[in-house]
Amino acid sequence: MATALHLAPLAEAGLIGGPVDVYDGGGQDSSPIGVGIWSTALYKFRDSVDVESHQIAYNTMVEKGSFSERVGFRSPHGHWLAESNLAGDHLPDFLFLRQSDMLGALRKAIDYEVEQGNIALYSGPSHKVHSVSEDSPKAWSAPLLIQKNGPDKAAEATERDYHLIVAADGMNSVLRKTYGGYVVDRKRFLGTNAMENLSDGPLDLPDGRDYEDGWALSNQAEATGTQDRNYHVFRGNSPVTQDEVEGLEKAFQTWGEYGNMRFATVPMEFPLPGGETEERHTWFITIDDENISSERDPIKRKDMLLDAFREWHDPIRQLVEATPPGEILMDRAVAHKHSCEPIVNFNEIVHTIRKKPFQSSGSGPAIQFVGDAFMTVDPILAQGFTFGMEGAAALAQSLSKCLGAKNDNIIQNQLSFDPFLLRKELLDRHDRRLNRLICLLRSSQIVQSLGQPTKGSLPGLISRDIIRPLMRLTPDFVKTLIFNRVMEYSLGLLSLQK
Repeated sequence: MATALHLAPLAEAGLIGGPVDVYDGGGQDSSPIGVGIWSTALYKFRDSVDVESHQIAYNTMVEKGSFSERVGFRSPHGHWLAESNLAGDHLPDFLFLRQSDMLGALRKAIDYEVEQGNIALYSGPSHKVHSVSEDSPKAWSAPLLIQKNGPDKAAEATERDYHLIVAADGMNSVLRKTYGGYVVDRKRFLGTNAMENLSDGPLDLPDGRDYEDGWALSNQAEATGTQDRNYHVFRGNSPVTQDEVEGLEKAFQTWGEYGNMRFATVPMEFPLPGGETEERHTWFITIDDENISSERDPIKRKDMLLDAFREWHDPIRQLVEATPPGEILMDRAVAHKHSCEPIVNFNEIVHTIRKKPFQSSGSGPAIQFVGDAFMTVDPILAQGFTFGMEGAAALAQSLSKCLGAKNDNIIQNQLSFDPFLLRKELLDRHDRRLNRLICLLRSSQIVQSLGQPTKGSLPGLISRDIIRPLMRLTPDFVKTLIFNRVMEYSLGLLSLQK
């Protein structure tokens, strides 16, 4: 939905032929659990003052949520390891709201653009994307194939064909699994700023310097695969209030010492009918304990969580105790191994997969991946939705650069845009997004190493017996400065400054 909203002004300006078609075949998960959006994504909507739908999305999200100000990291005994004030340290703002309210705000803005004719929405099981038509005779475009009548029936082609297809359908993206990860021979150097030549990206991201023919993974299954992050995530909304329980005035994350144990909570207020507001505290638990995750009874599972964290500081126990067992969500932490670059040689990929001759002289449609379809990341720094929304805005900015360009390629291909320039811009944009991704992944690795050391390991002993005591002894202004710089780096802000 964010991608469609950022592309809608291009449709209204006539730079895109017709409305932006959105196919939503599965229905998005929606829950009252709180989610965070950093202003690096949020203000892309706010600053588009002339786009009514963007103002609708921004104003509705702000109305339904609350900005977090004070945040910090703690030890299981309750010691504050680092603190910061997001409202006073020139860091980006952090809006926290219920996931259902966030999706509702985007849908409200989408409905406005549908009324204006800039977006066409096709939702429901009969509009599930199956693949891209691989027999299109057109040089630079192809229809989508829609699985309208169930998996046992033949997929049907859309009436329109598309020059650019955006896959924003989550970690299990259909188009990513089918076409993503094939070789593109071009140089790629991971890393940002001073760290560029010192190390590869985390999570085993491949480095172009390891390949004679450029950055490429010839094994498509490896390129599009996921990896288990070795813990489960439990989430809940606790109804306790700051008047009832001490220690809820600021958001905090508590780092455990083994078992991938971590606790975090963020205060959240949202409006009720009649002008009143309701206070909730969204909490997150990560833990690697098969006994807990395999327990099917939500009441017993909650008791096991409380027992696992029984020696941790208040108000952790109070928050979990007050949360109804049936409302505690559980998910296995899984992330992609690699990011997925845009597909700019569709016909060549189909030729590789199907072993059949090219259908046309061109490259076929371009396919761009956005959000979790581009790459999922650990939930440690609460940037999943932010990263996806940023990618949507960046794509629209890239398209606006090349759709109005005029040169000989337009005349030769009888198109209103230059297909070669479009592909160059998509690849350049991908490289810029990789810089942002590497900042986030490296910061996540730092927090992961400090917050989830392995019991009995040397890094675990160093974290528990050396780093944490030193953090407690370090003056607050020094810790705050370090904390702020890590957050700025994770959001890609230091890279942009360079």
